[in-house]
Amino acid sequence: MEQTKPTLDVNFRRTLEFTEILLPMMRKHGNDARIVNVASMAGRLKQIRSQELQAQFRDANLSLTKLRRLVDQFESDVQNGVHSQKGWGSSNYGMSKLSLIAATKVLAREENAYGIKVNCCCPGYCDTDMTSHRGTRSPEDGAKNAVLLATMENCPTGEFVENLKVSSW
Repeated sequence: MEQTKPTLDVNFRRTLEFTEILLPMMRKHGNDARIVNVASMAGRLKQIRSQELQAQFRDANLSLTKLRRLVDQFESDVQNGVHSQKGWGSSNYGMSKLSLIAATKVLAREENAYGIKVNCCCPGYCDTDMTSHRGTRSPEDGAKNAVLLATMENCPTGEFVENLKVSSW
């Protein structure tokens, strides 16, 4: 419970705030600009048990304002001990990455008119401090997903990439 806010703050809120600070500059100079968010396979939509909540995250008209409200509701429900009853997932990390994937999709839709491609990727289970060096993939190999999205020709937008290919959310 005490990790909910810091996890959502770092992985979702601050990432989105930083992106919003950079967007005006990217729009001005943005011919084929790229945003690549580092998400995780832990952010899959199926972690949310409520079909109604899943539909809200999947909504093609989801706004960043509505997304922020959903994230705040998850945080509140965790703090009140009712998140499980309301159909949320049980992983703060997973919800933070799910929210980042949803934000990626919203930003991709909103920034497409400016030529900005917005995608996210999962580096995989990498051998880093975060995994206590139990990860099976080298950090260099994990970074290939982000590098691909940052450099490829005919880059898609609004996608989640893992293992060097578009993956389902």
